[in-house]
Amino acid sequence: METILCIDTPVQMISCTDTNGKITPIRFRFRNRNGELITINIDKVISTDQDQGSLGANFICTASLYGMQRTFRLRYNYYAHEWRMAGIGC
Repeated sequence: METILCIDTPVQMISCTDTNGKITPIRFRFRNRNGELITINIDKVISTDQDQGSLGANFICTASLYGMQRTFRLRYNYYAHEWRMAGIGC
């Protein structure tokens, strides 16, 4: 499992944006260090910081990974239109 614990990893994201611009991440995938494509279905968004005056939005989410509940830190860059995984916790 340590092979997927990459910091600042680009991810492909499926998200929903409401009419007010609020983003809700739903599912994402990324390639681990072995080149395997890992898909994560987000169970719950614990916290979010979507200040439009900043460079991007930050999300802390929980999801199951290999049968264990994990916390994921995800970031969306407003200007680059890019999602990245900032870290995985227990």
